[in-house]
Amino acid sequence: MLKFLRFLPVVVLASLVFSPNSRTDEIYTFVVKKQEEKAKNRWTLAEWLETRDRMRLMDLWLALHSPTPYEFVFEGAYESGERVGAVPLKGTRLGATAYASIFGLGVSRTSVNATDVRDVDLLGTFFLRIFGFHAQGTNITLQAGVRGFQNNTFDSRNAFAGVASSIYLNRFFGIEGLYRHHFDSLPGASGSILSGARHEGGAFIDFRFFRVFGNYFSDSDKLVVSGIAAESRRTGINLGTKLFF
Repeated sequence: MLKFLRFLPVVVLASLVFSPNSRTDEIYTFVVKKQEEKAKNRWTLAEWLETRDRMRLMDLWLALHSPTPYEFVFEGAYESGERVGAVPLKGTRLGATAYASIFGLGVSRTSVNATDVRDVDLLGTFFLRIFGFHAQGTNITLQAGVRGFQNNTFDSRNAFAGVASSIYLNRFFGIEGLYRHHFDSLPGASGSILSGARHEGGAFIDFRFFRVFGNYFSDSDKLVVSGIAAESRRTGINLGTKLFF
């Protein structure tokens, strides 16, 4: 009798564990959980349509709030300086550039009057921005194109290549620089060949889409006529504005 009483709790516990109700609960739990997992991973057309509509709304929001890849720059500047020999000069520069993402096309015209001569520079330029997101931002931009130069005595056409950079020191103020090399021109009517280079460096201040800048510039030209080379140089400052759209 005592032995039976000792094993009675074990028998009761075993009957509870292996009772039909316990097995039923386990089966029910297993089935329900499995159905829940299936429901989580089940694909429906209604859910796909709902997800598609949400994605369209997100794309629309991004399109409205993302910056446009197109950028337009208009420039006007006044130049003042002197040619070698202390010959004073002054002139103007007008230009326009259009960017699509990192690529840009631009045209500019510079007219400089000295005491004895008038120089006109016409540039058609292709731009490739290799660093930076915008022209009105910190950037490094390569440039190449065709230059047309004329004055009172001759005309020339030559290719050029260069690099320009703008660096913002804070949100509204920065520095900029330019180097452009002018390759040998096509021989003119008199056999003249023109080449040279231009350097610029200065600072700017932005007022939203409006920029005021001031640069020091140095232009050097080498003219070869019948094997005889003559070099000229003009230096000075240009002050101007740019509009960014």
